[in-house]
Amino acid sequence: MGPVVPEALEADRSRLRSLARATGRLHWSSEEERDKMRIATLVGELSLSNMVVTATRLDSRRQERARRKCLQMLVHQLVADDVQHVWLESRDRIGNQRDLAMIASLRTTGALPPSIRVDHARPSEEPLLWVADAVAGAVAAAYEGRPQFRGLINHKLHEIVIEL
Repeated sequence: MGPVVPEALEADRSRLRSLARATGRLHWSSEEERDKMRIATLVGELSLSNMVVTATRLDSRRQERARRKCLQMLVHQLVADDVQHVWLESRDRIGNQRDLAMIASLRTTGALPPSIRVDHARPSEEPLLWVADAVAGAVAAAYEGRPQFRGLINHKLHEIVIEL
């Protein structure tokens, strides 16, 4: 991963907003197939590199645990890549508290240095969060036998697979 240039991020945000519909945002699961192709094409053209952590052997009754494990691995990799600021998509109050508790735990163990900032943001306010949603959707679709979306972003995708 290379450094992120703020001017490039503004251009990326503008391009993402151009695809948003009346809802004012993109959300992979509610998009039509043709729109998913347009979104994946755009994600492949943006200045961003993309990283996804995928969990195998997921127990659907333990999704919160799986999220924690994936987030731990993601943070570990982001620290190794010298990322300075991490944005998490806001969930509900309890979900945000769980995220923050896990971040605090990572800081306590030294796995997350205090120099790295971690914040929550709403997708309605930060279009770059739409990219994470699209990347996750494209990767999930490939696992479901629909690889055409992932094929458009593969050149900018680093996937880490963990077994739960």
